[in-house]
Amino acid sequence: MTINNYINIKKKCPSLPILFSCDHASNLIPNQYKKLCLEENILQSHIAYDIGAKSITKKLTSTFNTNAILGKYSRLFIDLNRDKNHVNCITEKSDEINIPGNKNLSKSEKLYRIKNFHLTYHNELSLTLKKMDNFFSCKTALICIHSFTPSLHNKIKRPWEIGLLYRHDKKLYEPILKYLSDNTEYKIGKNKPYSGFEDVNYTMTCHGEHEKRHFISIEIRNDIFEKKNITKLNELYLKISNAIYYSQLKLGEPYNIFAKKINLI
Repeated sequence: MTINNYINIKKKCPSLPILFSCDHASNLIPNQYKKLCLEENILQSHIAYDIGAKSITKKLTSTFNTNAILGKYSRLFIDLNRDKNHVNCITEKSDEINIPGNKNLSKSEKLYRIKNFHLTYHNELSLTLKKMDNFFSCKTALICIHSFTPSLHNKIKRPWEIGLLYRHDKKLYEPILKYLSDNTEYKIGKNKPYSGFEDVNYTMTCHGEHEKRHFISIEIRNDIFEKKNITKLNELYLKISNAIYYSQLKLGEPYNIFAKKINLI
């Protein structure tokens, strides 16, 4: 049995060679796992999913008329942004909170989750990217969307409103950083709050760097998604959209040709 661990937003004729991914879009746990024995308030918190990331990803997909792959289940069940062999792919503790339903798992249960939930997501990502490569006759860029909490259990404040995570390829990072730096006053984390070189960025490393395509991970501080900050969120969304568009213009042909047809800015 193969289970689809993803939500695939497909456009019949996408406008740009960009695929958005959102590994931590959902806080759902498959029914048979009884919420991993967690209270509802834990499943509504940042340790279960990236608050706000799903809505931003869907909005970007609409703005750029392109495709997206979103995770269907919580990262507490299986973390799609970790290598399948990573110690926290199926974590027993997150931000000092124990995950009872992940304790003392058998090898067969771990393999079941990896095969039917982790691999299906990444196979779909790879397949969709290759289909888009063929459609556009160029390498499709991968933009990973995440959010981060203003502080962890140690209460140390994270001052950045946006984090831009990159590795050796900076073809998206540099123009996106330039646009945001020139046109906003946001505090931008450069490989913050995490570094793209850490082992917690499996999706962009696997499908971006290893497949020799342009990529970036964009992180948004999740308190900006609170209702009281709706004006700031709308402004931030506009600036991020424009920054992504600007990056396509700066990539040169054929990317700028596709972008000019949208004429976003």
